[in-house]
Amino acid sequence: MKILILYTYNQGLLSNFFQELSEKMHQDGFEVVNFYLKHQKDYFVQNGVSIYGDKKEGYFNTYFKIYKFIKKEKPDVIISNFSYINPAVLAGRLLGVKYNIAWFHTAYGHTKPSFIKVRNKTMYLNMASLVLANSKGLQEEMHTVYKVPRNRTRRVPFWTNIGDYKACAKTLHTLNKTKAFKIGCPGRLVSDKNHQTVIKAIRALKSDRKVELYIAGNGAYKQELEALVEQLELNKQVVFLGNLSTIEMVAFYKSMDVVVLPSYHEAFGLVFIEAIALGTPVIVSSKFGALDFIDKEQFLLNSITFNPNAVADLIPRLQVYVDHKGLTTNYFRDLYAKTFKKEVIYQSIKNIIIHPKTID
Repeated sequence: MKILILYTYNQGLLSNFFQELSEKMHQDGFEVVNFYLKHQKDYFVQNGVSIYGDKKEGYFNTYFKIYKFIKKEKPDVIISNFSYINPAVLAGRLLGVKYNIAWFHTAYGHTKPSFIKVRNKTMYLNMASLVLANSKGLQEEMHTVYKVPRNRTRRVPFWTNIGDYKACAKTLHTLNKTKAFKIGCPGRLVSDKNHQTVIKAIRALKSDRKVELYIAGNGAYKQELEALVEQLELNKQVVFLGNLSTIEMVAFYKSMDVVVLPSYHEAFGLVFIEAIALGTPVIVSSKFGALDFIDKEQFLLNSITFNPNAVADLIPRLQVYVDHKGLTTNYFRDLYAKTFKKEVIYQSIKNIIIHPKTID
């Protein structure tokens, strides 16, 4: 069986997930090919997986290049995500590919697409043989928003390899110089990530030592957040770190006393599993899709989640950590190990590919 996976090849951890998935499938005897579009053409073999890159040259060229590549490679299975979904499922349908999987990652509430975009995405998702979603909520959106039949959707989580990376020594040293209580808040600086709730919350915290908030990421909302920090007179407590590399993010997670993830909408939330995989205490918005996979009897979600629309709901959860009464590093490592087991997730994906249920 020949499997083609289309994703954006880079140094990020999501790309690393698809690389490792490809390599594990190759080790299990599949012929696996990867394809991506970037700034130049490329070809190399990585641990048995053939990886092809082509130059990104506009909307219509994307469709043409993906069609041409699929026609040349003749895969039995196509797996595509993000901007590759539409051209891949269309080309797969036109070329008669046996099994065409769209791996959808974005919650409707996060991007709030227009009616035209919803109609367009509905058309393409319904061309796919199967749609994979990364949470119960996102799977439900496939039915209610995009009208994909229930028997043509499946739900699987991600795993993360962040524990394989060594922390950037310089970043670790810089962040650990301060004796303050450190709160981390990673994510693109856009309004939906809700950094403003964390900024407002730290003002109410009571502590014998200084409390500092470190915001990792960049984006169009930075000016508004800086204005809020100035308005609340928190300039000496809030630090904007900008975009961080993977090894810098490892140092970031390891340096924080607690990380807050306040997004209004997260289809899954890779930052959540990255942090807990490293044992970093986390307070997470109740809107994170990754929470769907947690055993609620073994791990009480009320102790780690809060309503992202209520600053008052976050303050006491933060105060517990400031008072040194929060959950331990081992608790979060255990939560990751028991919920996002790599081999279990891989076998689920493999079974979906090898033994698909009847598809209309």
